[in-house]
Amino acid sequence: MLPRLHLFIVFCLSPGLAQAEVAGDAVDNVDTPVNAADRLEQEQEETRRQVFSEGEDPQAQTTIERQVEAEEQIQQEYEKKGAPVAEEQLDKVREAVQAEEDEPRPEREKEVQKVVFEPALEGKIYGSIRLHYRSTDQGSIFGDAGSRLGAEGGWRTRPDAWLYARIEAGFNVLDELDQLLSPGGSSGEGEQGDSVFPRLYTIGIETPALVASIGKNWSTYYRVANFTDRFDSAGSDALGTFNANTDGGATGTGRADGVFQSRAYMDFLPETWNVEPFNLNVQLQSGQPIPRVEGVKYQNAIGLSTVLELSDDFTFGIAYNRAQIEDLDNAAVQAAGIKGDAKALLFGARWFDEQWYLGFTIARLENHETTDKGTYFLGWGSELYARSRLIKNYWFVTGYNWLSPDEDQTQAGQFELLYGVVGLRYSIDDFKRLAYAEWRLDSTISEDGETLGNIFTIGLRWGF
Repeated sequence: MLPRLHLFIVFCLSPGLAQAEVAGDAVDNVDTPVNAADRLEQEQEETRRQVFSEGEDPQAQTTIERQVEAEEQIQQEYEKKGAPVAEEQLDKVREAVQAEEDEPRPEREKEVQKVVFEPALEGKIYGSIRLHYRSTDQGSIFGDAGSRLGAEGGWRTRPDAWLYARIEAGFNVLDELDQLLSPGGSSGEGEQGDSVFPRLYTIGIETPALVASIGKNWSTYYRVANFTDRFDSAGSDALGTFNANTDGGATGTGRADGVFQSRAYMDFLPETWNVEPFNLNVQLQSGQPIPRVEGVKYQNAIGLSTVLELSDDFTFGIAYNRAQIEDLDNAAVQAAGIKGDAKALLFGARWFDEQWYLGFTIARLENHETTDKGTYFLGWGSELYARSRLIKNYWFVTGYNWLSPDEDQTQAGQFELLYGVVGLRYSIDDFKRLAYAEWRLDSTISEDGETLGNIFTIGLRWGF
């Protein structure tokens, strides 16, 4: 109704039309300006009484007051011209007021649109073929470099809720590939000798505020460790992610085994901070075997992490993982150098844009990581990863891995892991399909004081 009223007011106040109205009224209308004004004032007063007597709808009062104001404007315009107010103009105003009172309010005019939701099933098959040629002082090999094949799907039960499942298998076709790894290092691709092994299998539910799952899944610890686990053929040796030459499944820092996980998103931080919703990641495990310790298991294990994402591409994260060991007096436990629960505390930060990527992580490890001979120790680890676009799809890659026992960890012998990485990457299709070359400049020393030597790798990744 209001749009019609506004059009009417504009029509009444138009100078050209007003002059035409004045000319006609001066001849045909017998009322004087005074009489018209008196009649208008009476009608306005009656309108006000009707409106305020009801007193139930403030919106209605406001609307009618606008009409009264419009009548006054019409009167003033005609008085300025020395002509009586046209009666038909007042009739139109009164009709508009009455129509506004009779019609429903805009809130009641809105129709409730009922959306019929139908559950939907979606899924896909994916994979990545990864081959490389690796050359070391100990020999050369052409083989698999972590190829995998997987499937995932989801059942949308509500507009904002999904039930999902995922399964992924890895391939490690050549056993020699594992034997070329650095002392204390790990491929994170399953146990030695496994040609095909499970990488992931999980089911869960996902909503905007909460994600919960159970199975074998990437750990809460890895939410921060992945800041620097981005080299094509090296890396991820210094933080205890894939500890004790495993995929980190038992301790829960890599691809955690038999794990229950939840992730909660909480948007309580001030908007002025320009951060993404705060997220808290929690995981629980129980009864997983201790790597390199025959016949002994962890009791309960817990993992916690949080990642703070700033809008300007800065990310900060902290992660903590602890696996309980009750039978510390066990001979096998003592022989492995374990003196308490397995603990891993990790801090990380990264920054990136279209040209650069820079990630840094540092970890405190206790009874968590091992030397090349499987001896546990307490120590520090750090990893740096940097990438810069040279021209178009060509990238320069560099960084390092460092892991060192504390000075009093005599059971670790001379072990220290230290190597730098320099590489060149050609991105064919984002980072799912690429070719690369990496030089690993290695100064790692084994528990017995031996060195491995440098490693040169060229490889290809083809994702689908």
